[in-house]
Amino acid sequence: MKVIALDNRGVGKSSRPNYPYTMDIFVEDLKNLLDYLNIHEKIHLCGISMGGMIVQNFALKYTDMVKTLILCATSAYIEPNVINEFVSQIKLLERIDLEKRVLQIVPILFSRSFRKKLKEDTNLFDALKNDTIFITPIVDPTRGQDYSNHGAATLCHDTRDSLNIIKQPTLIMVGTKDRIVPLMNSEFLHERIPNSRLEVFNGLGHAFTIEDSEQVNNVMWNFIKEHLG
Repeated sequence: MKVIALDNRGVGKSSRPNYPYTMDIFVEDLKNLLDYLNIHEKIHLCGISMGGMIVQNFALKYTDMVKTLILCATSAYIEPNVINEFVSQIKLLERIDLEKRVLQIVPILFSRSFRKKLKEDTNLFDALKNDTIFITPIVDPTRGQDYSNHGAATLCHDTRDSLNIIKQPTLIMVGTKDRIVPLMNSEFLHERIPNSRLEVFNGLGHAFTIEDSEQVNNVMWNFIKEHLG
């Protein structure tokens, strides 16, 4: 099996055009990448947070291209005031040094128990500080304008009335301590997507895929294996 991880526009190594993005732009970026890579068989599609919103829209637009769907820490809709507040907070972090930025954002992303682990494990702390896009690392940082452009796409995301159209086997995963996209958002997805399964990770935060990567990977891989045929 081939695994493809992409950087959305405005993230990582991808280009950063400075204008408000839309969900359809991200959907077409993904479609164009698959075409460029000459991938025509059905795919197992996974998205985390905003990525989970993108893949919902992709599955609705290009239904025949998706074999299974994995939605992590995401939602069918986010209130505009929540998005605008999050973007404003992130833009304020640009004004302070990297170490303080990390200390400000870590409580938002991670559970209390994982934050304790970060204090005890300096190597893990440094790895997150340098590599995680939410913490705006030194290498390829996601800038304030990028978050604003991403926020514009999130503002136009609303699949609440379309989720019943998604018929593919769908795995929905969330941490009970998610402060950004709380558990009820995943429960709503589970209620509306007919062929879905909800996996709840007790005590983990929004970045539960980092907090307990081994368990998360096992759950995802077992789900995919069920639908390889």
